[in-house]
Amino acid sequence: MTTGINHKQSGFSLLEVIVALAVLSICVTVILRIFSGVTGATRIVDDYAQAVEVAETQMALLVAQDNPLGTDTGLVDDYYRWSTVVKEYRLEPDSPLLGTAGFTDPDAIYRPYHYLVSVKWGGQKKRQFEISTIRLGVKR
Repeated sequence: MTTGINHKQSGFSLLEVIVALAVLSICVTVILRIFSGVTGATRIVDDYAQAVEVAETQMALLVAQDNPLGTDTGLVDDYYRWSTVVKEYRLEPDSPLLGTAGFTDPDAIYRPYHYLVSVKWGGQKKRQFEISTIRLGVKR
């Protein structure tokens, strides 16, 4: 008498295991690249936020002074290099903002001054942020 024992194997074949590992490795690689990109973007956003803070601080210091004509530079955290420029604002001769006397009047007490703050940072890829304003000040 022959007994026909039918053994049905359960589990995965070697080919199925290799395919599953290949799919898993591709998924892990994609996920790691996404996290790497998010980390890089977060670092860029943090750098811009810090640069804005440096620029706003320097602008506030300039505005607090009495028309500090000229330029100045400095370094914050050995990474953010700032520079400031304050000069008298000159309008174009044909500007509609100039009246008959306008700002060309040598006896005018108040003059417009242009304030510019620039912040630069970065290693290989240099980045820059600038803010500027025009304010009236007493003629020097």
